[in-house]
Amino acid sequence: MQNKKRLTFRKVITSSELIEQINPENQKLVDRFLKNFSTKRSPKSVLVYKSNYNIFFCYVLLYCDNKSFIDLKKFEILDFFDFGVTELKWSPNRFHQMHSSLCSLSDWIENVMDEYYPNFKNIVKKIEKPAKELIREKSVFTKDELYGLMNWLGEINKPQEQCLLSLMMGSGARADEFANFTTDLIDENNLAFEGLFLETTNEMRVKGRGVNGKRIKRYIIKDVFLPYYKQWLPIREQIMKENGIEHNYIFVKSDGEPATTSTIRSWMEKWDKPLSKHFYPHSTRHYWCTTLLAAGLEAELVQELQQWGSSEMLNIYNDATAKDRKWKGLAKLRAELEKESFSEELNKIQESNNN
Repeated sequence: MQNKKRLTFRKVITSSELIEQINPENQKLVDRFLKNFSTKRSPKSVLVYKSNYNIFFCYVLLYCDNKSFIDLKKFEILDFFDFGVTELKWSPNRFHQMHSSLCSLSDWIENVMDEYYPNFKNIVKKIEKPAKELIREKSVFTKDELYGLMNWLGEINKPQEQCLLSLMMGSGARADEFANFTTDLIDENNLAFEGLFLETTNEMRVKGRGVNGKRIKRYIIKDVFLPYYKQWLPIREQIMKENGIEHNYIFVKSDGEPATTSTIRSWMEKWDKPLSKHFYPHSTRHYWCTTLLAAGLEAELVQELQQWGSSEMLNIYNDATAKDRKWKGLAKLRAELEKESFSEELNKIQESNNN
């Protein structure tokens, strides 16, 4: 069977030994910057930036004589980005991420450390960034395909995974959020928007700027999620009772302990089997948005349900093509084509061709 997973190229130029040899001045700058950065961004963002700086300064160690960051020339930084594209096989998105990390460090040095480095300027921003583009084939799922997966999970007796899939389809939440859903958040009488959506009883932490991210209430399509949730709850309670475990997390490991994000992702890795394309959690976020818009829900309401700050997010997550949309002008065209005068003209042309 053909492998449906999306492949990512990985080449590592860092090691603990190399990191220990990074120019102490560079390491001191990074540590100071990250200390300040951590007061404004999430721990996960700090780790991403730290990893990027390890890559960059290991490169400087290997190819730029371990120079101070302050003394690097523009062509040397350009060489690094060229190395990333040619040797590390960076995508445009990865290029942008590294560019952002180095720009942030440079801006901080220029604005905060100016007393120590009065002549320093951010030269990273002069490096041209490639246009962002989709580099992996996107999996677009129909309702029939996802409910086919749901039925397959039922056939192999995976009610918990059915509950998870229904929550994904019904909420459009991100993968990292599902391990944080608790039974306290779900009240079948706490409804919103004419009773079509379950509203979580409290706000949840979601991706966003700041140390604690953003907190919003989640809205879940009731009829998509509730039947599978109710099916799973008594089974969950039995597992926890048998293992002497007490907590309020919806998803659990086989020993009753709360499921982690990595646990949940491991379940999803098996979901490709009944599908014709690769399943990944973000695909249901696209499905959620596309389905609601196709059903005629106002774009403003879809944006409100996700608490998106920009309507541009609708364009990102709506997978409907021009052919899938309902165009009012097509009805006008159909009416014009069906007019008697048009039909008579068409008949004349056909008769002329026959002669």
